[in-house]
Amino acid sequence: NNINTLIKVPDDMSDEEATLVVTAGTTMYGLTELGGLIAGESVVVIGPGPIGLLGVAVAKALGAGPVILIGTRDSRLEIGKKLGADYTLNVKNETDVVKAVKDIVGTKGTDYVVECAGTEQALNDAIMMTNRGGKICLAAFPHKPISINIPHMVINNIYMYGIRGEGKSATHRAMEFMKQKRFDASLVHTHTFNLVELPKALKYARERIDNAIKIVIKPWS
Repeated sequence: NNINTLIKVPDDMSDEEATLVVTAGTTMYGLTELGGLIAGESVVVIGPGPIGLLGVAVAKALGAGPVILIGTRDSRLEIGKKLGADYTLNVKNETDVVKAVKDIVGTKGTDYVVECAGTEQALNDAIMMTNRGGKICLAAFPHKPISINIPHMVINNIYMYGIRGEGKSATHRAMEFMKQKRFDASLVHTHTFNLVELPKALKYARERIDNAIKIVIKPWS
């Protein structure tokens, strides 16, 4: 990394919140690649992990509307509401999540999807809920090859973008949003552990114990 990637952390920002600047920067980068000017346009975020939850926050801060969050855990969906989601959908309660989205945004579908689940089903749902000429950002990905509906994408001129990391100046812009208190990123931080507790922290993250979302390790504690 170049020194230009360094960002000064404000004195009034906690270490835990500062760790989330890069997470917010990832979704800022994704939305930038989708075009950036999303004010007044609909955004669906699939997967309420750290990136997905802050994707909701960043999209709302950029003026998107409505912003819809899709997931499987009500506790995380509630955090999404606090971060700006206009609607939340629990896929366990929906027989057809694509229809549920279109019932909100209209039959043409949503303008943008930020896909943060990384499953075959979620990716195909994203394709089917996106409107003609719409865009999908892949902020997560499957760990093996999958089958997706390419014909529907081609026929409907749907664009798909893959992103890795935060990219370009996205983290600097995310920091500015957080400094201005445009959203409360600390809602995503759930646990802090000492370095000697690293195995326990990894177990909490892997198994989502105690509704763990973003876990911070503080070596100097």
